[in-house]
Amino acid sequence: MKNKTLPPRRWLTALALGMLAASAQAMEDESIYSYTKVEADTGKLRGRPGSVQSLGVDGWVGGDVHRLWYQFDGERSGGRTSASEVHLLYGRYIAPFWDAQIGLRHDERPDRRDYLTLGVRGLAPYAFDVDLKLYLRDDGKLFARTRVENDFLLTNRFIVRPYVNVEWSASNQDTTVRRGPYQADLGVQVRYEVNRRVAPYVALSRSFYPGAQSGGEQPATLLRAGLRAIF
Repeated sequence: MKNKTLPPRRWLTALALGMLAASAQAMEDESIYSYTKVEADTGKLRGRPGSVQSLGVDGWVGGDVHRLWYQFDGERSGGRTSASEVHLLYGRYIAPFWDAQIGLRHDERPDRRDYLTLGVRGLAPYAFDVDLKLYLRDDGKLFARTRVENDFLLTNRFIVRPYVNVEWSASNQDTTVRRGPYQADLGVQVRYEVNRRVAPYVALSRSFYPGAQSGGEQPATLLRAGLRAIF
């Protein structure tokens, strides 16, 4: 009988599910806590018609050593979903305020893709929230993402959060996805905390596309207003 090899997408899914099952078993002996942040907003791209709606969910459940991390990011433009991705990751404590992560990312839009995900996430000196991820796509292509942000208190309730997000590719894909950093998002969010769990906010961001060829994506400025909730 010939050995059967799982297709890349099924292989990635099976590996991720195995890691998540192991994490669930490991958490049985720990006290369980949870944290979920939800941000929903609507905005306007400068110089373009229509509006843009975004929904972001970021959280974890588990103990001090083992955690199950989950993330969702979705965007609608012109009444249609233009981007949608989900992360499901096992995280393990490796240093004070730092977790190593492994699991699965699934994109539904703009293209349906699966990624094996490796990463580290935690607090760097001066309370910078750092999220570093390496992605192996189901066709063998390699990508990475780096995100850094921090909260600065103007008052006990007014908080400014600047952030930088950079997308990387190990190879050329098309006119917009080039080898090296192919997208960089710089932004700032200003929120007013009604209490520690609820905060309306406004945000301004600028997206750049380094190395994009003629006809590719052009820099874009987005102004948004939304609501943040912590559970």
